[in-house]
Amino acid sequence: MKLFGCLFIALLFSACSSEIKNDDIRVEEETGTKVSELTIEEKEEIKRDEQCIGFWVGDFEPNFDEDDEVEDAFRFDTETQTRTNKINISIDSLIEDKLFGHSVVAGNDRPFSGDVLEKVEENGQIISYSFVGREPGDHKNDGVFEFIVFPKENKMIGTWEANKKERVYKRKYELTRKEYKYDSLIMLDKTNRFVNWRRSVEEVTQYEDDGKMEEWIEEKYASTTDKIFKTNASKKLLKKSEVENLTKGDLEIIRNTIYARHGYSFKNKIYRNFFDYQDWYIPVHADITKSLTEIEKKNIQLLMRYEKNAKEYYDYFGR
Repeated sequence: MKLFGCLFIALLFSACSSEIKNDDIRVEEETGTKVSELTIEEKEEIKRDEQCIGFWVGDFEPNFDEDDEVEDAFRFDTETQTRTNKINISIDSLIEDKLFGHSVVAGNDRPFSGDVLEKVEENGQIISYSFVGREPGDHKNDGVFEFIVFPKENKMIGTWEANKKERVYKRKYELTRKEYKYDSLIMLDKTNRFVNWRRSVEEVTQYEDDGKMEEWIEEKYASTTDKIFKTNASKKLLKKSEVENLTKGDLEIIRNTIYARHGYSFKNKIYRNFFDYQDWYIPVHADITKSLTEIEKKNIQLLMRYEKNAKEYYDYFGR
């Protein structure tokens, strides 16, 4: 009996094994349950929708008019009224008529979801999509995006209004779809020199006028040298000799350019204003610590050590 039992189990196992390995076995599928391939029209519809997916980047500008309820002190605050940040509105997915995405601006990365309000077609082609996207509302700066995407023109235009009316609570934007890819070889554009308007010194010059000694006072602002356009801290390990004579501003910008290459969205207004004017810069993440390379980590540590004791470089700049 024992021998018979063993033989039975062996035969059963052999049968199961051969069934799993048998390539000739077919899966029976009834006609009424068959899942057909996508039609040409359905494939085209997916292709059209994908024209909206991705990063839309550009200026996020204040958008007030005379009828808005704004305090006079704020209305005539030129700096606040012209405060423009670079924004990245990412459309992550379109599922039927539902929209899912997130925005990255001024150090904030916020999700939104909403609806496709309208599709405008002409001769079977999508001319525009209208969307509304609502942020969760659990952050003080959350609000509602309303925008239209023109796929053929590669353009998005729209507005945003905060849930709470504090400071700049209404903004407008006209964005372009852009691709982001980390590139360690990207260098700063020489058209934009860094100036820190928050750090300045007064330089006093004495001169004689009609026999009297007079003083001429000029304000100089912390700045950078041309070294920021020549030093790449993402490409290779820097030597002490390459950084020990750099100014404080040079060290700060060379270090922060590492973060900019990774698409870091700057919270610091001074850095944000500088990098927003770099054409290649796209704010993609509010946290890039995990994407830094080993070379970059070591260079950051080196640069920070010298930043503590570096001297400022001051120059004259009109405002």
